Amino acid sequence: MAHDRIPGRAGQAGMRTARAAACALVTAMAVASCSNSGSTGAGLGNPQGTGEAPASATDAAPIAADGTNFDACADGNCEVVVSGPVDIRLTGQGGGITLLSVTEVDSTGLRFTTASAEGDSGSGKLTDGCTLRFYSGGGGSSCGGEQAPPERETGVLAMQLASVQEGAVVLRLVAGEPGPPPTRYVPPMPHIPQIPW
Repeated sequence: MAHDRIPGRAGQAGMRTARAAACALVTAMAVASCSNSGSTGAGLGNPQGTGEAPASATDAAPIAADGTNFDACADGNCEVVVSGPVDIRLTGQGGGITLLSVTEVDSTGLRFTTASAEGDSGSGKLTDGCTLRFYSGGGGSSCGGEQAPPERETGVLAMQLASVQEGAVVLRLVAGEPGPPPTRYVPPMPHIPQIPW
């Protein structure tokens, strides 16, 4: 799977600029074309015996490990049902993101905005079959193939849709411990040749 990477910059001012650039580019990388291959919730059947046909998989409400308990996402690790606009407060995982706001949910995924304690912000769309990763100084997306839950990685907040239905999605967040992201997410600094004097 291909990853779009945004290079970091040296120094605190450079990191702030890189974070702002990452947030600004979230939209471009998040709207990547993805296949609609997500699973749907299981049918609920007909427990009352009313003679009605069992609910189809597409009619059943999606099921998530944390239901609609958005407070479970504070540490960056949760699986929640989202059916409309909601603010999800985080503790700064992945590039310092402290607020993930879902602004719209449709049959292809969700639209969102992000904010950090430093005042950086971004926006994008997460579609079925894609995973977004946020980290200090950058971010990236990957689409297609098996969409198994992302692994926890230090300094990285991953965002994925476990299920997509008309009017509701199951949003999965996976975060590692705070700290610098793995070196594969941070390209080497450009070589500046020495000028002989």
